[in-house]
Amino acid sequence: MSSCAPIKDTSLSAKARSKGAAEKTGSRALNNAYSLLRMRPRSEFEIRERLRAKGYGGALIDDIVAGLKSRGDIDDRKFAGFWVDSRMHLNPVGDVVLRHELKAKGVATAVIDAALEAKSKAYDEYELALAMAAERFERLKKLDRPKAMKRLYDFLLRRGFAYETVRRIVEKLAK
Repeated sequence: MSSCAPIKDTSLSAKARSKGAAEKTGSRALNNAYSLLRMRPRSEFEIRERLRAKGYGGALIDDIVAGLKSRGDIDDRKFAGFWVDSRMHLNPVGDVVLRHELKAKGVATAVIDAALEAKSKAYDEYELALAMAAERFERLKKLDRPKAMKRLYDFLLRRGFAYETVRRIVEKLAK
């Protein structure tokens, strides 16, 4: 008679291992999300897309995002306000460009509208565009007048300022 070691039931330990792996994956996904948020605030859409690109599943991403939202780490209203303020301080642009950028970051239209409304109260778009145009116009003075005005006009439109604002500024500087 041979003595054999008793056979162990490994099904429980396999379940425990799979649960541990799932917890580890969840922890890794949460760490990835916080790593993104440490660089700068992000929209919910940006976090979802970045986690999806790293290969995490939809249910895990939903759980991570729900947790971040409940803690206040993700808030599209705060993000839109941050984005508008940072753009106005670092590299000013008009509403057209801001709306486009926020839409590309997955921010809802109502949130974008609220952020742009707050911007219009905090910043005078005409004065901002006029300052940028005056600075640019100094560099364009050596060109003939019509060509300089056309370049200035195009510059302000590319920066996302409203057509009426651009027209008024170009007319003012043309005098």
